[in-house]
Amino acid sequence: MNQDQAAEVFDDFLIAMDDQLEWLIEEAKKHKIALTNSPNTPELLEKSFDLISEELNEEDIEKLIVIFGRYLGEFIRLNYDGKWTLPLKDKKNVNFNTPVITGHSPIEGLEFAPIRVICAYALRRYKGTIRRAIDNHIHPQILDLSLEAAQERHSKN
Repeated sequence: MNQDQAAEVFDDFLIAMDDQLEWLIEEAKKHKIALTNSPNTPELLEKSFDLISEELNEEDIEKLIVIFGRYLGEFIRLNYDGKWTLPLKDKKNVNFNTPVITGHSPIEGLEFAPIRVICAYALRRYKGTIRRAIDNHIHPQILDLSLEAAQERHSKN
C-alpha cells in the first residue's frame, strides 16, 4: 500500500469514528455500563471489553479491538489535547501506518497507539492495563541511566 492509499484508509478510519463509537456506547449500555468521558473510563473500557467479547470468535474480537481502540484514542484526544495522526515517514517506526494520538504528552512526538493498548489488554486481560498505558503517556517518567552507566564504566576499570 502506498502513502496515498494509506492516507485514504486513514481518512475512512476517521470518517467511520462516530458510528463505531455510538455502536460501542449502545453495546456497553446493554451490559449496564455507561461509557462517558469520565475519570473511570479506562476501567469501564476493560469491563465492557470483557463482557462484549465474551461470546465472540477471534475475527470479531479483532474488529472489536479496533472499535475499542477508537474509543480510547478519542478519550485521550479529548482529555489531553491530542490529535489523530498516521505515521508514514519511517517504516521502522513500530507504529508505522497505524493510527496514533500525538500532542497529548509533554514529550514531543510521543505516539499513543490506542489500538495496540486494547490489543495488549485483549491478549492478557490484566486489570489496569489501559490505565497504566495512559499514565505512562500522560505522566511519563524520564529514565535516567547515567548512574547505571557510570557504575558499568567503573566496574570495567
